[in-house]
Amino acid sequence: MKVTIVGGSGYTGSELVRFLIEHKKVDDITATSRTHMGKKVSEVHQNLKGIYDEEFQEFKEDRVDSDVVFLAVPHGESMRVAPKLLSKGIKVVDLGADFRLKDAMLYESVYGLKHESPELLEKAVYGLPELNRKKIKTAKLVANPGCFVTAALLSLLPLGNLKNKIDAQKIVVDADTGTSGAGINPTEFTHHSEVDGNLKPYKVTGHRHQPEIEHIISGVIEGARISFTPTLAPITRGILSRTHYFGDLDEFNLSKHYEKFYQKEPFVRMCDIPYVKNVAHTNYCDMGVHYDRERNHGLTISAIDNLVKGASGQAVQNMNIMCGFREEYGLKNIPTHP
Repeated sequence: MKVTIVGGSGYTGSELVRFLIEHKKVDDITATSRTHMGKKVSEVHQNLKGIYDEEFQEFKEDRVDSDVVFLAVPHGESMRVAPKLLSKGIKVVDLGADFRLKDAMLYESVYGLKHESPELLEKAVYGLPELNRKKIKTAKLVANPGCFVTAALLSLLPLGNLKNKIDAQKIVVDADTGTSGAGINPTEFTHHSEVDGNLKPYKVTGHRHQPEIEHIISGVIEGARISFTPTLAPITRGILSRTHYFGDLDEFNLSKHYEKFYQKEPFVRMCDIPYVKNVAHTNYCDMGVHYDRERNHGLTISAIDNLVKGASGQAVQNMNIMCGFREEYGLKNIPTHP
């Protein structure tokens, strides 16, 4: 199978190459880059030296000859490119936000861009396999979820079965993330000397992932209202997300409920307390569930790698489902320890 990665010079592009090289059904990978065209991919992503030494190509929609295209480009670009690729019968996985929200007006209010392909919003499938596996199987266009959103939604999905037992108006998500989530281009805010030994909350209200969490989970928990605050932590990769909810859940064993809900999921692992290091560089989500009966307070903690299950790994998982492959293909690398 032939695959093209548009925007291959960023962190997500590098991770896509890393996973697809090990994929038993992929034998042709093309990576494109505007800024590094003609340069070896392994010169930019030095971890790939001697493994993938092909050159970055120029991206031309009319010249793409691939079965699947991954769009790892800034918000606003995919909605211009995707229609041309889809018209050629190419399957598309968009790692950006252009097709995550079904409401064009909501997209425009969150991202400050007019949506140029609103006709595709209903056709795009939201690419969280644990929620939309059946729809992804027949999709031509998949919108890969945001990294914070993935961690939050996986924590919230099992609560849909308990929606009458929790207060849907009072759900709080706070999450710590590594600096790689800001992308490959350094800024003063993500500078090592500013982050090391520090914890930096940012966009403490109104973060653009909050509407995405609320938009998707409202289909599972009617009327859900989410308060979300992210914090930049002094680590390179990983997200540790804590989801708080309230209600009289005494009659339920939350841990067993979550275990049953996720028992057939290949990349969700239940544990007592998850740690970021146990999922780093992998497509796993580790999750722990706790309940304080005195305060009617439920807490679900989830840990993912923001670049993998939160981006490129999940994108490959979606490709596998779209193409009828086993979901684990290219993704069964074992976490390291320590």
